[in-house]
Amino acid sequence: MELLRKFTLAAILGIALTLVAACGGGGDSDGSTSVGLPGVEAPAGEDSGSSDSCKFLSKEEVAEAIGPHDGGRQDYTFGGCVWTASSAKDGINEAIFATVLPKAQYESVAEIGEPVSGFVDGATYDETHGELWFPCRGGDYCGIKVGTASPDGRQETALRLGKILQGRV
Repeated sequence: MELLRKFTLAAILGIALTLVAACGGGGDSDGSTSVGLPGVEAPAGEDSGSSDSCKFLSKEEVAEAIGPHDGGRQDYTFGGCVWTASSAKDGINEAIFATVLPKAQYESVAEIGEPVSGFVDGATYDETHGELWFPCRGGDYCGIKVGTASPDGRQETALRLGKILQGRV
């Protein structure tokens, strides 16, 4: 039942955000539709996507995990940014997701896994979905999702990218 509630809330949020974007809401006067996150700064000289959340990770950091990719775009399901590999690997479109969410939103979308030792207190990793979640700035939660064709190295990649994200928020 809890899983159904999560999917329902995610679907409602996705539909609402799609309608806002389709109706032209939230755009700046220059036509952009990026959603800014206060306190997040891009790596020096880096512009890795169409929204501020795509500045969580550099193009090179993402390429190290999934190879050549699309540069990142706003992700309305998971929140934050998603970088998708330029070509499928073994029929799978590999992707990296990074986000910072308020606690209530985190609780509605996160796949909360097992505790992770040697990282931030309260960090969890879900092996099935490749999701790392940890508390960060002012009660928010940071999330990294590693969607790769092979599960080998997913957790290590999530932890490496999580440490980078932690240092930027």
